[in-house]
Amino acid sequence: MFSEGYKRLSLKLFRGLAEGSEKSFRSLGPQLKGANISMLLRAYIAVTYMSTAIAYAAAMAVTLVVSMLLVGDLVMLIYLVMFVPVLAASFVFMLFYIYPSQKSKSVRNSIDNNLPFALISMDSVASSGIPTEFMFELLGSLKEYGEVSRQARLVVRNIKTFGMSSVAAINDVAARTPSPALKQVLSGISSTVGKGGNLPAFLREMASKNLFEYRLRREQYVKTLSTYADIYTAVMIAAPLMMLAVLVMMNIIGGDVMGMTIPDAISLMAYVVVPLMNVSFLAFIHMSHPGG
Repeated sequence: MFSEGYKRLSLKLFRGLAEGSEKSFRSLGPQLKGANISMLLRAYIAVTYMSTAIAYAAAMAVTLVVSMLLVGDLVMLIYLVMFVPVLAASFVFMLFYIYPSQKSKSVRNSIDNNLPFALISMDSVASSGIPTEFMFELLGSLKEYGEVSRQARLVVRNIKTFGMSSVAAINDVAARTPSPALKQVLSGISSTVGKGGNLPAFLREMASKNLFEYRLRREQYVKTLSTYADIYTAVMIAAPLMMLAVLVMMNIIGGDVMGMTIPDAISLMAYVVVPLMNVSFLAFIHMSHPGG
């Protein structure tokens, strides 16, 4: 995610500040693991501070140059220099703060939506009598299962690179995964393998359970989309059309809107407000999509 040089420089400059505020960022620890970000919490905090400082300095420099060239009012110049860099730095800081949780959520959605189908494949492989580690190796080679395949590759890495036993390798990944469903599956596999139980039967049962939950999630999302469609029709289509009709009537009668002429208000509504509303709504739909 970041170069080693950038991380080392961040730690060198902000190690004390990162150590002092580590408790305040403690909630990011599990999210970094769930997001597959291979960084210690202290290093991530230092990188966050470093990036925020760079954003502040860059915004300050750009604001000074642009303001001196385009802004003639000294008061406005001071206002821009005071607030624009702070806003830029705040945006970068918030971006770094929420990124692990959003990435972890994306990983969890990918796992939850691919897990039922991955379990069906795992059941077929396990039924043939192939050892558990080879089952995970085969699963890791199948890219169509998204993050589930990546989690399987982590199990294989633990076994081949770190020399862990199959049970220890599976338990390690189970402790790190952001998906409760996969955690339950992996814990069940390690328990079944450790006790010599019937692994294909367990995988078959978990596949049926997760497939049912997957279908339930999809049905609930379809119902939610129906509600969103009604909201879109009312807020994004009917309301702007009514507002434009009112503005057209006002243009005939005469007057202004918040100091703007009616044609300017209509142009602002048609070319700025309505597109921004639609883009925001599409972004909301994208964020609420369960994935898969």
